[in-house]
Amino acid sequence: MLLHWSTLEPAGPSNLAALRFSSPVRVRSLRIFPKDALPFAEQPDIVSAVRVVDSAQSNNEQEQPLGFVLRFGRTYMVTEPEAFVLEIFFNAHPISGDPKQKQKATNVLVPTSVAYSGGYADFPVDMGSEFASRLMIVKGNFTKLSMAIYGDVASELPSAPSSYVPGVLPSLNPTPLSPALDPANSEDPTALTRNLLSLIPDAPPLPLVIRLMFCLKPANDDWDLPDFPYLHPDLDEDPVDFDLDYAYQLTSQPVADDVPLEVLQRFADRIADAIGPKSEAQSYLIAGILSRVACQHRELPRLLIDRIDIQAVFDSSVMDEDTLDHLLVAAANPDIAKELSAANLPKELEIVARSPGLDPHVKRTAQRVIDRLRSWDALSATIQEPGLSFAPARGILHDLGSDEPSFGVALHALITHPDLATTIAEAEGLIELRAWVGVACVLAAYAWADSVPNELCRSRAFGIMRVWQGVPGYRETLNHHLLLRQMIFRLECMMDDDTPTRSGIHAEHVLYDLTRDPRAFLSPHLIKCLLQLQPGFSVINETERATLRSLALLADDGLPAVLEELVQPPARPVSADALRTLRVAAILLAHELDSGDPGTGEWAALNALWAQQTHGLLLHLLATLEVLAADGQARFSFNLSPSLANSSSNAQFVDLLAGANEVLQVLARLIPTHPLPGRAAHGIVNTAADLFACADAADTLNSPDSTCVAQGLRGTCVDVVRALEPELVLRALLRRGADVAGASAAAQDPVRRAHHALSLVDLVLPLEPDAPHGDTVRRALPRILLELAAFFRALDVDGRAHLVRRLAELDGGVLGIAEWLVLEELRTLCAALRVLATDETAPDLWTVKAHQVVVALRLLHDLMRGTAPEALRILGFVGADPEPAGLLMMAMNLLLANRVVSQEQVELAQVLVQSVSTAGATGLDRSLCFALALVFLRAVQHVPPTLTPISHALDALRQVPIRIIEPDRLSTELGDALLVLASSSSSSSDSIGAEAAAVLSLLEWLVDQSHAGLPQLATLRGISTDTFAQLCDALADALPATERASLEHVRMHLHTAPEEDAVLGVLTPLPQPTADVCIALGELLRPRPQTPQHEPGTPAAAAATARQHAHRPVTPPHARGVLSMVTVSPPTALLRSPAVRGLTKTYTANDFRALRQTPSARQNTSRLPSTHVDVRFSLYHFLFSSRPVQLTNGPSF
Repeated sequence: MLLHWSTLEPAGPSNLAALRFSSPVRVRSLRIFPKDALPFAEQPDIVSAVRVVDSAQSNNEQEQPLGFVLRFGRTYMVTEPEAFVLEIFFNAHPISGDPKQKQKATNVLVPTSVAYSGGYADFPVDMGSEFASRLMIVKGNFTKLSMAIYGDVASELPSAPSSYVPGVLPSLNPTPLSPALDPANSEDPTALTRNLLSLIPDAPPLPLVIRLMFCLKPANDDWDLPDFPYLHPDLDEDPVDFDLDYAYQLTSQPVADDVPLEVLQRFADRIADAIGPKSEAQSYLIAGILSRVACQHRELPRLLIDRIDIQAVFDSSVMDEDTLDHLLVAAANPDIAKELSAANLPKELEIVARSPGLDPHVKRTAQRVIDRLRSWDALSATIQEPGLSFAPARGILHDLGSDEPSFGVALHALITHPDLATTIAEAEGLIELRAWVGVACVLAAYAWADSVPNELCRSRAFGIMRVWQGVPGYRETLNHHLLLRQMIFRLECMMDDDTPTRSGIHAEHVLYDLTRDPRAFLSPHLIKCLLQLQPGFSVINETERATLRSLALLADDGLPAVLEELVQPPARPVSADALRTLRVAAILLAHELDSGDPGTGEWAALNALWAQQTHGLLLHLLATLEVLAADGQARFSFNLSPSLANSSSNAQFVDLLAGANEVLQVLARLIPTHPLPGRAAHGIVNTAADLFACADAADTLNSPDSTCVAQGLRGTCVDVVRALEPELVLRALLRRGADVAGASAAAQDPVRRAHHALSLVDLVLPLEPDAPHGDTVRRALPRILLELAAFFRALDVDGRAHLVRRLAELDGGVLGIAEWLVLEELRTLCAALRVLATDETAPDLWTVKAHQVVVALRLLHDLMRGTAPEALRILGFVGADPEPAGLLMMAMNLLLANRVVSQEQVELAQVLVQSVSTAGATGLDRSLCFALALVFLRAVQHVPPTLTPISHALDALRQVPIRIIEPDRLSTELGDALLVLASSSSSSSDSIGAEAAAVLSLLEWLVDQSHAGLPQLATLRGISTDTFAQLCDALADALPATERASLEHVRMHLHTAPEEDAVLGVLTPLPQPTADVCIALGELLRPRPQTPQHEPGTPAAAAATARQHAHRPVTPPHARGVLSMVTVSPPTALLRSPAVRGLTKTYTANDFRALRQTPSARQNTSRLPSTHVDVRFSLYHFLFSSRPVQLTNGPSF
């Protein structure tokens, strides 16, 4: 809201003006108005202007209470001069959360500064939530100041809510970049730059601007010549003393674009004729000429390179440092690079790059020339085929933008070569390349506007840069180009003016945003600029200037200062300044390690560390990384600390992850050559897993920056764990995923923790069985079976299925680890079903175990469905191998006996039965087939007819030999199924149509089996004669006429009981994984209330005693033999010692020592473990563990 608006006029020698508010306010922003402006759109009578008022008008003036002047019915606001710096002071008035508590007055003044450069200007003010202000003091070199103050009245601010009210988060719709400022999606990426140049009178064309600003920089005197910038050399001049040095000087000026082709040909011929014997001086001049013509008229470098014999001019013996520098610039031209590569120049350059006695800089430059010559092939392929990956081209463009001449040559070629320019403008897949060209062209226009100078064009260019610095993609490209020496110098010059200017304020913003990227401190030009910054800036305050200077000093001091910073882990929570320093140090160390020069790299780092009397660089980096990972995990903890809750923000979190990624990259660089000890290796695996989880959480921030950082961090985490020993990595990850109740996981979501561990395990396992490290992983798996089993129990259904498939694919059935996990799951299923069969099972425990059954059935179904080789192998193992088939048959029989049903049970049986005919299986276990047939017959009662349970039951029964059939069970289940079918046919004639043929075939099979040796099957149980006749009538209506005879044959041979139909038993459906399971777990884990005390001998006391004995924990039947494993010699030593008196024992004098000296006591000194320990119970383990767990005052299972 608008708090105040007025025109302030300073008073007194200190040039002060003050505003006092009637009540405490919280200022949000200030707006200063220029002259000739309408401050408020709804108040056209208020005009900001400067008017000279004569004496006639002065009689009509009225003084306004707010400091305005009303003239002829209009209020005029005045701001003078046009630019100045203001110092503003607010008194700090504390705000209490309790409105009844009176706050003491304070005289503390909080300062801030404002730099006004003209025009409309808004300045945000952050007063925080704990303070307000009643006084505002303004100091500065101004005469009048028209200003509006926006904010809130402290007494009207909404109070903090007393209770939590859930709400819906607002949807974030990012504002798209204006098409005029988006060259990446423009048909002409240079259109924005041409519009900027149109603001400059008589501006030269863009190609000429690029040549003059980056490639062929004019002399200082040339700027004053009347024909500048159109100063072109006379290439047709043929002096008598024409030589290579004269040609080199002649090409220092831009050649006119309209020069005739014949002139260029004659000039190229004269240069070719001037070439003599091979020498260093001649190779230097030829390389220099090529570098200067690389940005000229396109035909000139083509003609020149065609007439020069490259092999006769260049070889490894005549290429010094200056020659290589010229060749590096010339190679930025695609035409020259193509011809140099064709002339086999890279072979000579490789000799230079590998020469042991040369200067390291010369060798590096030679390698850069080689890389650039080869890179144009990749860049050209990307341009001609936009569908290819742009990653190689991105690195090439980064290299081309590292030095000004190469930058100018490449940019000139991309916008002037018709084949390249047309493809770049039209291809949809070259968005990044168009952005690179558009940003580079704007910088060229800015450089020209700054040189002329032209404030309008320069300020517009600065405004565009500031917009781009807030847009991912553009920001990285622009910041990399701004590190050029010329750009840093121009920014530094723009900030030297004492009077605030719009361009100067923009320059400060651009420079400060540039330093947010720690990679910027690799630039020596930026470091020099920051070290020379003096106090008194408009935007950068003194604290920020001191921070930038300290970072620049860190980079300038080199490796010793970097290592001194990295060996000291930051304190938690990591502050923004400490994180910024850490990131710069990590980037500088990584750059040093990658330099590869003698005396530098790892050797220099180790020597510098040793000089500081420190060692173990990797351990120091790991300690720092653990602090960053802990801070990142704490932001998503269930118990968020107040310090993190108050200080955290998305931007700080993204910076934290970026810093962790940079430190982790240094560790990844050192691990192959510096093996870690076991504990440290486990530590880095766990830290990488924590950061992997943080990267996954960063994706939820809906920010392009967070997504980019998260993607890079995930890749680095994967690279680190893959670089370590597979057994160590897998063991650490499996333990981490299984430890869902440990101290490290107490404040984290156990499901997500296990999921992230599974993701890393999946990435560590080779994608192909025949991968290079596949044998190493396969050898490690048998040694981590215990960890693998515990981790498997902690996963959900999808996670378990994915892990089993990956292991099955990896070992190909040789190790059988996937089959072993499936076998353990079958044992767990049977154990849970045995608990369900117990009558004394508590309802909550029944719900939990029923959930385990559903999970196991769903897992088995997911693993065996489909036609993948892994699925078929597991299907054959479960269906045909005696042990797993027997366990599955037991599980199905327990389900039938308990009369519990589920959709998963039927789907699993369906997959198994269908495998006999569709998957080409060798055959299911016959006893299992019989159990599956009973499952399908039971399914008639609870699944829709569309699943055709009768058909599947018939398929299963046809696989069962007569000796395995249990006629009583089969007759009972079949009678219930036929009773359900008869009931459904009476209500709907179409309900039996789909299964009519299958029912008839099943009845015929019964008749055949009754004749083959099982006469009991001829009698149907549970269905009366009338009901069976009703069913047969329904079948007759649904079957074709040709099947009527078969139906009559069945009716004649099957018998039914004359009594009434049997009452169907109640079926209990298994619950689906819902919140009911969590509620049941909560009930099971809730402490039991204390039993009330009763008087001894009363009926209440007797009943309480009986209840206590009824619920007393007892040894489970399957564990009653545990005492037989304890050897006590002699057995009586466990019960009574020689000094026992009655039922108690009292030791006197040396009785205890004498007791320990008896032979019986020395035979065995072991004792049973004490049960008086503090046991942490895991709800998650309770849900998924198959081991017996003893609950207090509850049954054992």
